[in-house]
Amino acid sequence: MIGAGRGNPLSLVLICALTLLSGACRKKAESGPSPRYAVLRFENLSGNPDLDWVGRAVSESLPASLAGTLGGPVLDSAAISRLAATLGPRPLTAPGDSSERTEALAAGANRLISGYVEGTGGQVMISAVEEDVASGKSLRMVTASGPSAIAAMERLARDFSQQAHPLPTTNVGALRAYAIAYESPAGAKREFLDQSIGLDPDFGEAWVALAGLEAVSGNRAAAEAVLERARAHKIDARSRANLDVGEANLKGDRQAIIAALRKVVALGPGDLVLLRSLAEAETTAGDFKPAISDWKKVTDALPNDAVAWNSLGYGRSYAGDYTGALAALREYERLRPKDANPTDSIGDLNYSFGKFAAAAGNYVEADKKQPGFEKFGDLYKAAWAKFRAGDKAGAAALFSQFRAQREKSRDQVIGLLEADWLYRTGRQQEAVSSLRKLISETRPPSVIAGAYAQLTVWELLQGDRAQAAKDSAAIGPTTSSAPVFMARFAALPSAPVSEWVARAQKLVPPQLAPLRNLTLGYALLLDGKRAAATQVWGEIVKSTSAIDFFSRAIYARLQGKPIERPLLQDANSLNQFAALVDRI
Repeated sequence: MIGAGRGNPLSLVLICALTLLSGACRKKAESGPSPRYAVLRFENLSGNPDLDWVGRAVSESLPASLAGTLGGPVLDSAAISRLAATLGPRPLTAPGDSSERTEALAAGANRLISGYVEGTGGQVMISAVEEDVASGKSLRMVTASGPSAIAAMERLARDFSQQAHPLPTTNVGALRAYAIAYESPAGAKREFLDQSIGLDPDFGEAWVALAGLEAVSGNRAAAEAVLERARAHKIDARSRANLDVGEANLKGDRQAIIAALRKVVALGPGDLVLLRSLAEAETTAGDFKPAISDWKKVTDALPNDAVAWNSLGYGRSYAGDYTGALAALREYERLRPKDANPTDSIGDLNYSFGKFAAAAGNYVEADKKQPGFEKFGDLYKAAWAKFRAGDKAGAAALFSQFRAQREKSRDQVIGLLEADWLYRTGRQQEAVSSLRKLISETRPPSVIAGAYAQLTVWELLQGDRAQAAKDSAAIGPTTSSAPVFMARFAALPSAPVSEWVARAQKLVPPQLAPLRNLTLGYALLLDGKRAAATQVWGEIVKSTSAIDFFSRAIYARLQGKPIERPLLQDANSLNQFAALVDRI
C-alpha cells in the first residue's frame, strides 16, 4: 500500500501532499554522505527585543547567500517550514535550534548551522556554529559583527564562504519587516509584507510570501494582482519561479504546475520536500519516467528513507518495470522487516503484473506479520488474488477468515463487502439474497442505503430498470453519499443523451459538482448509451489522476480494448460500481 503554515505562506500554495515523510530524518550510513545544510533560526541573546527579528532574518538570508558555495545544497526556510505548515506561527523569541531542528532533519539536512545574536557597543554580533548531525561534532564556529544587522550578516556569509552571494535584500527595514511577517499571525502578515515590498520592490521573497498569503486566504483576485505587480520588478530567478508555481496553482493547470515546480527544484536541488511533491505531481499526471527519476534522487540522498523506496517501487510499477519495482520494494522491506506494508506493497506489485499466486502469498505473509493491518485488508486482497489465480476454494477460505475478523470488530460494512464478493465471483443470486436479508435486519441507515444502492446498480446492469427504480426509491432523497446519489441518479427513467446531460446539470447538488461527469458517465453506461458514455468516460480519464486505473479500465472496455493492469482490491473502499468492469 502506498503511503504517499507556519512561516512563508508559499508553502501552503506549493504543497498538497506531505504525508510521505516518515523515516525521512534518517541519515545515510557510514558511506560519507555529501553535506546538506540547513540554517536554523538564531537566538537573540542580547536582551534587546528590538533585535528579535534578526534571528529569523539570518535563517532567511544566509541560505540564499550561501547557495552553491559550500559543496552541498543549503536548504532555504521554505524547505523546512513546509513540514510544520499546520503548527501556526512561531514566536519571534522562540529558539531556532530547539524548535526547528527536527524539521530540518526531516527535510534531509545533515549539517546544521545555528547560533545567536548579541548587541554590544553599537555593534550587532552574530555567532554561528556548523554541526555534523551524524557525529554531533561542531565543525566550525564563525563570529561576525557590524554596525547593523545587515552588515553583520554579510560578513558572516563571507566568513563561511568567500564566494557568498549578496543577501536577498540590503535594505534593513525591508528585511526586518519580512522577518516579522514570517512569524506573525495571518492577520498581521499582510501589513508587514506590504511594508517590506514598499521599502525594497525588488525583494523577491517578500513578493512570493504576499502572493502566497493572498492565495491561501482565498482572495484570488488579490493574489493575481500581486503576481502582476511582482513581475514588473527585478526579482531573483528562484522567487520568479515560485511565483510561476503560485500562478499555475491559481489556474489549476496541472502541467504548468509541474513545469514551474521543476524550475524551483532545479534552482534549489536541496529541497527534498519539494522534490517529493514534484514526484507526486508527476505521478498523478502520468509522467512516470521523471517521477521515477525524482524518487531515485530522494533515495540517493536519503537511502534509509523507507517511504521513499516504497514510492519509487510504485512509480516503477506504474511504468511497467517489474524488476526495478521489486528491487525498490525489497529495499523498503529490508528497512522495515517487521512491518506489513512492504510485503503488502510487493503483493500489489505481483497482483498488478498478473502474478496472482505470488500476490496471494505476499498478502498472507503481510497479515501474519501484522494481524489486523488495514482492518485485515490483506486477507481480503489474498482472497481476490487466489480467485484470480483460479483457486476458488482457497479464495473462499481466505474470504471467510476476512469476514470472521471483520464481524468480531462489529464492522457494519462487512455485509456489503460480502455481497460484492459473491456477485463478482459469479454468485449473483446469493449476492442479491444476502443484501435483501441485510435490509430486513436492524442496521444503520447508511448501510441500508448502501445496500439499496448496490441492488440498484446490479439491476440496471441486468436491464431491470423497473426494479431498479423501486430499490432506488427505497433509499430516500439522501445525497450524503456520492455512490448512493449516483446510483439513484442512474435509476431515473431511460432518456435521450441530451436529457441525461440536462439532468446532470440540474440535479447534481453543489457538494457533488466535481463528480458531475462521473455521475453522468455511470448513468449513460447503465442506460445503454454506449457511444455517449465512451465520450464522457474519455473526458473523465483526462481529468483524473493517471493512477485512477478504475476509470481507465471502464474506458478501455468501452473502446473494446484490454485493461492495462488488473485492478487492485481494497477492503476499506467499497466501489458499488465495480461490477461494471466485469460486465461491459
